[in-house]
Amino acid sequence: MSTAQTQDEPLTDRLATEFYRRYSKEAIGQLAQRYPNEQRSLEIDWRDVHQYVPDIADDYLTQPEQMRRYFEEALRMFDLSIDIELNAHVRVGNLSEEYTYYPGEFSPSGHLGDYRSIRGEITKTSDVYPKIEEAAFECKLCGTLTRVPQSDGNFQEPHECQGCERQGPFRVNFDQSEFVDAQKLRIKMPPELADGAGQKIDAFVEDDIAGKVTVGDRVCVSGIIRFEQNTSGSKKEPTFDEYLEGYHIDIEQTDQQDLDISSKERKRIHDLADGAEGDPFEVAAQSFSTKVFGYDLEKKALVLALVSGGSIEYADGDTDRSTVNVFLIGDPGTGKSKLIDRAEDVGWRTVGVTSRRASGPGLTVAAEQDDFGDDGWSLKAGAFVKANGGAVCIDELDDMDSEVRAHMLEPMSKQKINVELAGESATFATEAAVIAAGNPKHGRFDPYEPIPEQFDFRSDLLSRFDLIFTVQDEPDEDDDRELADHVLDVRDAAKRDDQNEDKEDDGVEPIVEPELFRKWIALAKQQPAPPFESKAIKEQLRDSFLEIRRLYDVSDNSPIPVTFRDLEALVRIAEAAAKFELSDVITERHARITTEMAGRSMQDVGKNEDGEYDADVVEVGQSKSQKKRMKLLASAINELEDEYADGVPRDRVIECMTEDDDRWSADRLYSDMDSMLEDGVAIEPKTDHIRYLGRA
Repeated sequence: MSTAQTQDEPLTDRLATEFYRRYSKEAIGQLAQRYPNEQRSLEIDWRDVHQYVPDIADDYLTQPEQMRRYFEEALRMFDLSIDIELNAHVRVGNLSEEYTYYPGEFSPSGHLGDYRSIRGEITKTSDVYPKIEEAAFECKLCGTLTRVPQSDGNFQEPHECQGCERQGPFRVNFDQSEFVDAQKLRIKMPPELADGAGQKIDAFVEDDIAGKVTVGDRVCVSGIIRFEQNTSGSKKEPTFDEYLEGYHIDIEQTDQQDLDISSKERKRIHDLADGAEGDPFEVAAQSFSTKVFGYDLEKKALVLALVSGGSIEYADGDTDRSTVNVFLIGDPGTGKSKLIDRAEDVGWRTVGVTSRRASGPGLTVAAEQDDFGDDGWSLKAGAFVKANGGAVCIDELDDMDSEVRAHMLEPMSKQKINVELAGESATFATEAAVIAAGNPKHGRFDPYEPIPEQFDFRSDLLSRFDLIFTVQDEPDEDDDRELADHVLDVRDAAKRDDQNEDKEDDGVEPIVEPELFRKWIALAKQQPAPPFESKAIKEQLRDSFLEIRRLYDVSDNSPIPVTFRDLEALVRIAEAAAKFELSDVITERHARITTEMAGRSMQDVGKNEDGEYDADVVEVGQSKSQKKRMKLLASAINELEDEYADGVPRDRVIECMTEDDDRWSADRLYSDMDSMLEDGVAIEPKTDHIRYLGRA
């Protein structure tokens, strides 16, 4: 027999006089001040109930409807200092882990009618809609109102009029009926835990918790497990779908705007940003990932990508993007994948993408037909839409199909996606940074080939990245020894931590603990776009830009080192640097950090084969000297074509190109002809012969 039936003192009295006074007195007082316009619910921790009387907590799990009535009646009986009756909801959450599941991890038939918690990711939400709770039917013959409570089943009409006792006809008087806000949510197992498509369950929520969550939120919804019978037309089938009648929502991860930072944590973050524990960016690099040795500049760049610059909107409606996009390309085994994973962990609203399984709609928006809503087509958010306000983290970008990579261009450049699928048109915001890693086209870098020519990516995609760094595995005895010591130290420190032993100060622990570091990034991300501290700082950044660009000379067609698009990238990086240090303005220090990062990135990938900075390397995929050489090479092949029936021997082409010009080596020209074949602008009629297919 249940506790509710065996207690000598009525349960509602005990709850009102004992439990609520011990655990919820302050919360009830706050509710009374805000009820009903600002707050309509009292939240109860199930574990507090279990600590108070375990039997009552157990009854709530097995008899939730009855126990909910007891708890709400006890709230109405609570002795308040003000004259008000609280007809409020009591929402019970924070169930123990044994009663909390991911979708698909429990037997629905074994939990029908039970109160349970379902944890997962919100993948779809309906609009908040009005749901009728009590319908007022007006007799069309005599005008009498008959009120009929409505359940979740079929719409119930009165059997007869309470006035004239006739069986209608009736019409619903909406003004006299009672409605409540309602919403349907789809909860799925998070993609990192799902095997295949993953399991799902739909939850229905009402009143003040309708509209509380959005797509992409990680939640734990507590409620009653229900069944709904499947139908085929008008025929009922012997199968059922489970759903959750939700009464409590705990948002476990959402947009950083809802971040809860205590005053103590906020003070320490401000101290860290002011340099109390060392240079803020050095602290950030050391706290970002202790597992990966070195790469401090790359770690700082990833932090700035997670923070982002400022979004600017001009008077005419034009906008500048705020996101800082970072690409790490390099040899396998250099730790770049771990850095991408770490960025996904410490950032806010980050979405990881598996390159080999990615699709265009999976990156942007897909249309699908299912039973959600009105059984029609719905638009399903892809990675860029889910990460709006955060970052898309992509490892092994080189493994992604080139046609799929092309879908990244619009959301990266326009910060939105316009779609028209299955008769639906919509615009989705995609203000998300892209943090990516990949390998060069030959798997690892070839020391004898210019780095820019080892990128197997379209130039229009590369140009969307503000910072590109090469990560190379170059043997060095001293560096290798330091790396080996670091690997052994961090592994040993982790084992000592697991065993709760005293840890030595070996420099492998982060300066800032992970959760506080996340909050630092989130707090920085919330900062408004900072202006330059002075005209001198603005001129400093301008002069740095012009110093690199000064090599440009139209008369001799020399390389253009930097485009004006790069100048906007410099400003975004400077803004992010200022925001990370919680500075209201961009200072000389932030301009210097920006120049250092951009200079290193350009040194890694922005040089042509002659060692000159050339914007065309990234902007169009070829340096100016390479384009000129390829054009001369095509002309040479065309001129020699008449002498040979089966294509021109490659050796003859090289001989022709080097007769009067020794600027290019045979290996360089041979590699250029390989590129022509790979790009499909030339064919190889027979071994070591080439035929150009167009006109030079």
